[in-house]
Formats: sequence, C-alpha cells, structure tokens
Amino acid sequence: MHRGREHQECRLLYESQSDWNVNLCKTCQVPRWQQCNSCEYLEYRARVTPGVFGFWRRMSMTVWCKNVQSEVTEPEIGCGNCHQQNPVLEYLTQ
Repeated sequence: MHRGREHQECRLLYESQSDWNVNLCKTCQVPRWQQCNSCEYLEYRARVTPGVFGFWRRMSMTVWCKNVQSEVTEPEIGCGNCHQQNPVLEYLTQ
C-alpha cells in the first residue's frame, strides 16, 4: 500500500483500484512475504475476492517466480531454486 497526503492505493492492483479500500490491507500477506523472502525474481499478483453478499472481501494472491517460470507454493521460502544460485551461499558451502 502506498500512502500520500490525500491519496492511498494498492500497487498490486493496477487495473482494479475501484475494488480496493484500505481495510483490505489487514488481510494482505505480501508485506510479510517480502520480509521473509527478498528474492528479486518473485512476482506478486493480487485480486480482490468477493465475500458473501459483498461482505468479508479479501485479497487473493498468487506468486510467480520469473527465473524458474513456475508458481510458488510457499512465498515465505520461495521457489527453492533461486536461493541455491546465490554466490554467497555457494561460497559458504564449499
């Protein structure tokens, strides 16, 4: 979420900002995922899922790894391949 003086927006929801409100940020998991995993190849996609009778709307996210070209099932950990290509980890495991 980006907050300005008079403007608030979700940068994940480019095309459907009309469905977004600030209360949806409570159920968004992306900030936690970004704290756990800072892989540059992860791409987050979000959409607002409607609830029952328009109530209890939630953010629904999918995570895609651009390096491996596959969907990530555990965004906190990542795809499992990118962190193995890290030169620092390669040096430490030698």
